[in-house]
Amino acid sequence: MKVTEIIAELNKILTLEHGHLGMYKNFSGYQDKEIRRTFRRFAEIEMEHINKVRNAILNLGGKPSIIIEGGDIIGRLFGVTINLASEKDVVKTFSWVEKKSHQGYAGFVSKLEQHNGTMQQFIAEIAAANMLEARLMHLWLEDKLLKYNSRKLK
Repeated sequence: MKVTEIIAELNKILTLEHGHLGMYKNFSGYQDKEIRRTFRRFAEIEMEHINKVRNAILNLGGKPSIIIEGGDIIGRLFGVTINLASEKDVVKTFSWVEKKSHQGYAGFVSKLEQHNGTMQQFIAEIAAANMLEARLMHLWLEDKLLKYNSRKLK
């Protein structure tokens, strides 16, 4: 991948990460203590992802896209809309989002790893770390869904 392609892809990811932050940053509004604590940490993780991706863009000589605020607005609206639903529905939706995030990162990492360049490999390492965290967040959300479903069956 060329540097301009990598910067363009990183800007898309940056916008999506802002959306994820918007989903989780209203963590204090949840009744379930485990969700509150976990979503607080997820918001911190999303902020770490934003900082890593933004720094990668800047280090490649790029400029973070101005549409990143759009991701945050969408994430906040998504969070407000979702907060009107049950916590179980929130967990189910956020799980789907994190699954898609993991898949997106996996595709990006795969593209980068097709090149032997040091820069591509370095960006792949950064993206792979975010990919892993998206997968772990998805798995936590799936586990929480199983707990909701097992309570319903009793």
